[in-house]
Amino acid sequence: MKKFKLLSLLLIISLFAAVLPQPALALDTPELWAQSAVIMDAVSGEVLFQKNGTRSMEAGAMTVLMTALVVGDAIGRQAISLDDAVTATESFGYNLTDVSARTDPAMAAGETLTVENLLYLMIYRGAEDAANILAEYVGGTADAFIENMNSRAAELGCVNTHFSNAGGTAAADNYTSAGDLALIAQAAFANEDLRPIFEGTTYSTDPTEINAPRTVGNPNALIAEGSGYKYEYATVGLPGNSSAGANIAAEGLYNEMEVITVAMGCPDDASRYSDALTMFKWIFDNFSYRTLLSSTDILTTVPVQMGSPEAVGVRAETPVRIMRPGDQQIGEITYEISYQHEREGKALVAPIEVGAYLGEVTVLMNGVAYGTSRLVAGSAVDISRTEYLRSQMEVMSQTPSVRQIVKILIIVLGIYLLLVCFYLFQRVRHMHSLRKARKERARAQARQEIQWLDVPAGAEELAEPQAAPEEPADQAGPPAGEEPAYAGEAPDEGQYADEGQYADEGQEYADESQYADEGQYADEGQYADEGEYADEGQYADEGQYADEGQEYADDGGEYYDDDSDGYYDDDARRG
Repeated sequence: MKKFKLLSLLLIISLFAAVLPQPALALDTPELWAQSAVIMDAVSGEVLFQKNGTRSMEAGAMTVLMTALVVGDAIGRQAISLDDAVTATESFGYNLTDVSARTDPAMAAGETLTVENLLYLMIYRGAEDAANILAEYVGGTADAFIENMNSRAAELGCVNTHFSNAGGTAAADNYTSAGDLALIAQAAFANEDLRPIFEGTTYSTDPTEINAPRTVGNPNALIAEGSGYKYEYATVGLPGNSSAGANIAAEGLYNEMEVITVAMGCPDDASRYSDALTMFKWIFDNFSYRTLLSSTDILTTVPVQMGSPEAVGVRAETPVRIMRPGDQQIGEITYEISYQHEREGKALVAPIEVGAYLGEVTVLMNGVAYGTSRLVAGSAVDISRTEYLRSQMEVMSQTPSVRQIVKILIIVLGIYLLLVCFYLFQRVRHMHSLRKARKERARAQARQEIQWLDVPAGAEELAEPQAAPEEPADQAGPPAGEEPAYAGEAPDEGQYADEGQYADEGQEYADESQYADEGQYADEGQYADEGEYADEGQYADEGQYADEGQEYADDGGEYYDDDSDGYYDDDARRG
């Protein structure tokens, strides 16, 4: 019974273990002949594998890799050119021995070759004489050039390297390590002036006044046809020997993975190529790129002053990737961003073009930096005219002279407004006085009119006809010899004060073209200009003495009452 219980327990444990995630199995490390070896990501500089990678070893012929880089730097900054003619001095062979590698035939003092000729001889042949001639030409002296070699190595991050000559002459103080040599190879292989030399197969120099053209071939068996070590994914490389053994630095490219392999201290030439092939195959079979930062995705946005839109999307100019085994998980990714305008203490201002440089971003995984990329604008930002004008106004408003002018204008405007208010006040008073005077004149005129119209009913039967009283030249009255319009009756609507004035149109005293015809007593611009005596066919201003359809009544206050036959003014005073 106990056996069955134990068996059941074992089965349960086995099933539980089966469903648990299994840790990734460690990769088998490549077996190498080399005493020291390194595999490095050619893009990021990350070391993916090493075997005694920091051990310092005699550099030997691998020294010319640094010599070529310093010459390539001088070409890049246009201090020299590939076509420059260089004449060998008497001192170029100061450190050469009988076993030193030389051009074939050897260089002679006074012989002239181009910089390009000397580079090919140095790299393909490992020629120490060609290296010394280049060192004196580029550095001025061999010592100055060697100093440049060591300072450049320090810039690359080499910590286990020192050079004492340019051509690789055996010396105790001329050494490097596999890790440092990978950094030097990374920079030299990426130089656009040197790259064609490393990729070439054969080369013939120009003839000189002393020797015929020299023909040399690329010694890198990884790219040579029919060498037995040719590798289809190998691109460039440099083999070389030293007192420590056979060495090689080579680059390979497969499935977007670009790596540099370095092997130092191999037993012979065959073993160094074998080690290089082993490392290339191991890395390409087990590793792949993982993207930490894409160059197409917008990483963040940044406000833009006077911009339309008001912000710009920011992306990496180049992706940041790492090579990892296929079963290895990626850690926590963070970014450190540095903007150029913030470093300069400025704001980001429109306009901004697509792809404009904005800063840098460093990608970290688990707190360790794995690469850096430039930050660029992911889209264009135009300048906003409204914001531009506003900003210009703000700038102008801060100028002392402009602020002084604005103060003066405000004072002048205030004075102007006061004058306008004073003018309007005086005009209102004047118009009020004018209206009052017009009313008084109209009332006086009305009283005179009423005096000769006030005749009792039936008086014409009791008394002799009398001549109409003499009217002033500027007063309206009935024509001589005609019967007054009153006729003993109250004035009908449309008579005394109807449109057409004294009487309805076509009737007695005020027939059009008679007493108050337009153009006569109350014509516009005459006796009663607009708003005065009898505006537009009336006796007085609209709403005054003889409003339309009323009698002698101003604004509803009548002068003549139909019921009482009396007269009174606006203030209800009866006559």
